[in-house]
Amino acid sequence: MQKLKFKQTVVAVFLLFFIIMKTHSAVIQSDMILSIMVKGDNLLTQQVKVLEDGTIDYPLYQDIPIIGMTTAELQDELMLKLVNYTDAPFVLVTVLSELPISVHVLGQINNPGPLKVPAHASLQEVIQSAGGPTVFANFTNIKIVHKNQTDEEASYYDLQKFMTTGTLSLLPKIIDGDKIIVLSSTKSTKIKVLGAINKPGYYDTHDSTTIFDIIYLAGGPSGDANLTKIRVLSNQNGQETDATVNLRKYIDKGNLSEIPLVTAGDVIIVYRKTFTWSKTLTAVRDIVTLITAWFVISQLLPE
Repeated sequence: MQKLKFKQTVVAVFLLFFIIMKTHSAVIQSDMILSIMVKGDNLLTQQVKVLEDGTIDYPLYQDIPIIGMTTAELQDELMLKLVNYTDAPFVLVTVLSELPISVHVLGQINNPGPLKVPAHASLQEVIQSAGGPTVFANFTNIKIVHKNQTDEEASYYDLQKFMTTGTLSLLPKIIDGDKIIVLSSTKSTKIKVLGAINKPGYYDTHDSTTIFDIIYLAGGPSGDANLTKIRVLSNQNGQETDATVNLRKYIDKGNLSEIPLVTAGDVIIVYRKTFTWSKTLTAVRDIVTLITAWFVISQLLPE
């Protein structure tokens, strides 16, 4: 009896997943990159390219054209082949734009080291994928050494100027094998504002600029900003400080004159609220959708 219930549960879960994936299937074309994930099998979990003749170099499906099939249909075919090798096979086929590339990020970065990023990833995306810059990162002089280049042949890019002007020609093309070095900055004359803010970036400061001033200079907080938890990273006279400021407390009490000042080189991070009504309503809607689908499927199962 327990075995029967277990099999019914497996079937129900499979049907639910099948219904969801059918709505997101894509038609396979030449030169597409497919991600084939086989649960519990690292050898068969691969990323493959659809060749000009329509085939893929994949152990279970070589020399068989798949152009014109949908990802859901290929998924079904692979699951049928796997039935002979494993019980209750689980296969997921999705389309990737291109194979990821390998880069090496060094210097003033939070998680330096080798990294895989999507092809055509921007310089900002690579830096964020490596944990983001440290407080001392110099965005005006980022060094890039291409594969097989010497250090003397390196190129330098002003990412800060791009963030100020939005000129795309200032951005480099990141290619496989690039070594990206985020150099240290000298004394900064600006304040960096990040996080739940409408216009993140670098802003000039004056002697009497407060945290409140700099946040509103950066376009003000976004709708999900948590003004009770604003992080201020500073480095004055070689002493690093990391403080959290409850700006909401000062605003609610009307003590704007007591709000802490900011100084050149500071980094202000406005965190997002972990709970918002919009996130909650979205989660509830998704849960109701899954419960409804589960109920419909359960009615189709034998008693």
